Amino acid sequence: MASISKLPSGKYRVQVRKSGVYRASTFSRKADAKIWATQMELAIEGGASAGTIKAPKSVTLGDLIDGYLADVETGRTTKSNLSRIKKSMGTIPVADLSAVHLSDFVSRRRQDGVGGVTLAGDLSNLSSVLKWGRRIKNIDLNERLAMDARSGLTAARINTRSTERDRIPTEDELDRILSHIENNPRQTIPVGTIIRFARASAMRLSEIVGLRIEDISWNQKTVLIRERKDPQNKSNNNQTVPLLGDAYDIAREAAKGRSEGLLFPYKAISVGAVFTRATRKLGIEDLHFHDLRHLAITELFRAGLPIQLVAVVSGHKDWKHLKRYTQLGADDVHKALDQLQSK
Repeated sequence: MASISKLPSGKYRVQVRKSGVYRASTFSRKADAKIWATQMELAIEGGASAGTIKAPKSVTLGDLIDGYLADVETGRTTKSNLSRIKKSMGTIPVADLSAVHLSDFVSRRRQDGVGGVTLAGDLSNLSSVLKWGRRIKNIDLNERLAMDARSGLTAARINTRSTERDRIPTEDELDRILSHIENNPRQTIPVGTIIRFARASAMRLSEIVGLRIEDISWNQKTVLIRERKDPQNKSNNNQTVPLLGDAYDIAREAAKGRSEGLLFPYKAISVGAVFTRATRKLGIEDLHFHDLRHLAITELFRAGLPIQLVAVVSGHKDWKHLKRYTQLGADDVHKALDQLQSK
């Protein structure tokens, strides 16, 4: 028997209890809730206790994505990817979603210059939504659509494997970038300061612009990074890290007596755009803001810090992942041996 109740949000909650089977879902329109209830009862009567129902035409891929995000804990990257997918394909009814739609999505993303690695991530996130819709919400849809599209990338010889970068800026490149940015009278964001902080702290740009003054312990010279990125742990990943060297002094200056609020109240996309424009103007090729993190971690190793302590700064829980952030070479071996001999 089905029961439909109106929630405080204005949506309709429908629950079906029949033959010992219980199913529930939420809809924006009462009519859709009634259709779903009828189809679910028929599926159960047919002996398919895990039976699926045909989604009403009014239920779109955007609705499915919203339901998934409300029901499943996800990280910031997944939320961002799904938001982009919703903007591109959100109006398509779930009942009509096909391989053609995903092929068009891939083509549009490729035309925008998006690489295979990013595309593979988008499709993997969409696959999770489709599986959730099929297995949890019992909606009759092809949960393999996104993964088949992802396999199609490989068939089209689009590389979906990320390549490890070994690019770090030289001192000359950094000096030129800083000089270019800080001598621009129209530049209002202190990107030069943020670049110096990134180089000293080994933090990601998103982490830097998310730091809060109230999370800094000036006496202990530490700061709490909230919800730090971790592939193995999508949430509740707060980490306290040390503010080393110039990072502490820069933070002190940026706070300027304030006791709360963002340390650097600027958008990551704006800071990154200034950095990118500077490198292009100066003819500095293949240099990203994130490469400053590589530089900072490499310099910690060059200073003689053991991997256990470098991991405290960088936030890596698996030390083998630190390898791709470390750009040590033959010269560093010679310097290390010279230092040992001099001692």
